[in-house]
Parts: sequence; structure tokens; C-alpha cells
Amino acid sequence: MNRRIYTILIIILMFSMPYTYGGCVLVFSSGDVKRDKDSKDDESATVFTGSTSTAVIDSTNAKDLAGGAFGGGMTRVEAESAGYDEDLSVTQIGAFWPLRLPMVLKDSLQKAEITGPAAALYKPAVETRSGTILGSCGGNLSYLIDIISESRTFNGSFRFENYCDHGITISGEMDFDGTYGIDSGDIRTAHFSFTDLADGEITLDGDMSLDFLHSPTMVTLSAYSKDIGSGQVYWIKDYAMNIAEFAGYIEIEIFGAFYHPDHGYVNLTTTEPFIVHHEDDWPTSGLLGIEGHKNTQAELTALNQLSYSVAADTDGNGVFDWDSRILNWMDR
Repeated sequence: MNRRIYTILIIILMFSMPYTYGGCVLVFSSGDVKRDKDSKDDESATVFTGSTSTAVIDSTNAKDLAGGAFGGGMTRVEAESAGYDEDLSVTQIGAFWPLRLPMVLKDSLQKAEITGPAAALYKPAVETRSGTILGSCGGNLSYLIDIISESRTFNGSFRFENYCDHGITISGEMDFDGTYGIDSGDIRTAHFSFTDLADGEITLDGDMSLDFLHSPTMVTLSAYSKDIGSGQVYWIKDYAMNIAEFAGYIEIEIFGAFYHPDHGYVNLTTTEPFIVHHEDDWPTSGLLGIEGHKNTQAELTALNQLSYSVAADTDGNGVFDWDSRILNWMDR
């Protein structure tokens, strides 16, 4: 009898195991669905499949490489002169993302009023806030934020719907987290991750961190920039930016690497800070240098708020032997 009972128990266990496993699937179905979704997102996520060798800078690619390094993505050449005389080339740089995006995100956090001077007093352990912010030039931003007073941290998400601010209009979602000061409540650090953040011409997939502990504000950015029209993907790798705000203007320095899908990558550095006045979309001065294979190099110089130029050393001998003439920033 005991042997029969033992056998029956084994059979019951064998038949019940799939149902127990199925029960786990039901209990944790949201997690499994999320994993499936993540894997699909990974398959459809933007990736860089272009050249990863060091670019040889020459007269045919200097404008694209210097402009892309400066603008954080693609440059384009318009067929029409857009009202300029024939001696003025019309190569245009996409939206000035390296400056514009961190400014938008910084202001968005401040407008959401995440913290205050007495952030930890008379508040629950976790405070959830939500709301909608109207863009300075159209669209809206909705947010959902959890503020943890004990650890002085926060986390949440933004959803942009044609949100226009600081010269760019963006749509998409991003997650973020950060820290704030014990006494002042001021935001100290913030980190953002985003997929398919779009301005109608490009999408960005990547991460950005802002450090407000010291002046100037320190920004780090790594992202894939996809041209919606052509499908080409550019890689903004390990950008480090210093952004200093003054009365009436902003100074920005950019360092890092830029990968062009056709030409390869260049290292970039700012030898003269770019000055952007509040009423302008583009810098009035500044100098960005890029370096490629065998000491080939190029320099992008901001001439004024309407135009810039590029010069290149195409044989690596230290002499700039090619000049683009005057080029125009993109009117936004």
C-alpha cells in the first residue's frame, strides 16, 4: 500500500509540475512580457553599422565630419541656395543637439519643481508628482516623478509631444534619475536614457548625464543619431561638454569622438569655446578641431550667428590646404 501511495504521489507531482510552472508564468507574466518587449526593442533599436576605422580627412568629407562632430549628427547639402548668393555654399548642420538637449532637460527638471529648500521635511518617504509643462514655443511635456526624501534621490519619466524649447522641437519618452542637495534641495546630478527621441529629422537613442555640482555644468553624452530620411546612423561617442551660463549668452566646449557611417571616426576638441547669445540659434564665435588618420585634421570656425567655415589639413603635414569658404548654419 505504501508503495502504491508513493507511486501515485510521484505521478501527481509529474502532472502538476507543468501547471505549477504555468502558474509561475501567470504570476510573473508582466515580467515575461516586459522581457519579450525588451528583446523586440533590442532588435529594432538603432545601432551603428558603419565604418569604425579612423577617418582620413580630405576635401570631400571635411565638411561632413566637422559639421557632424559639432552638431552631434548629420550635415546635409540643400539643392537650393535659400536666398544666398552663388558664392555662399549651403551645407547645413542639423539642430545643435549637444547644447540644446541638455538645456531642455535641465529646464524641464526645474519646471517640474522636483525639490525645494526643505525637501526632506514634512513630506512622505516617497512623494509622487505628475503634471504637464507647456513648451516655450509650442507642444507639451508630461512628467511622473518619485522623490525619495531619505536618500535625496528622484526618478521618473518625461513624455515630450512636439515640445518646443531652446530652439528644438522634440517628441518621445525618456527615463531619468538623480540626486539633490540635503540643505538647498537643488538638483546635483541627473541621468537620462532615451530611445527614438525625435525632432522630425533625426532620432536619438542613448544616455546623457548632467552634473550641476560645479560650474560650468558638466554633461556627458553617448548616442546614436539616425537620419529619418536616409536611415543613416551616426554615433556620438563619449561626448564631454562644459556649459557655462552668463548674462545674455552661453559658452560651450565639446570633446569626444564622432563616427560617420561612410567615413569612419574622428576625435574632436574645442580649442576656443563657442559663444551662443540667448537671442541666437547658433554660435557667434568658437573653434572646433577634429583629428583623423595619419594626422589629417580639420577646424570648424563659427564666423557669426548665420555662418561658419571649415578648413582642412588633408595630408597631415600641419598646413591647412583646403578651405570650404562660407557655409550657413541651418535656420530653425
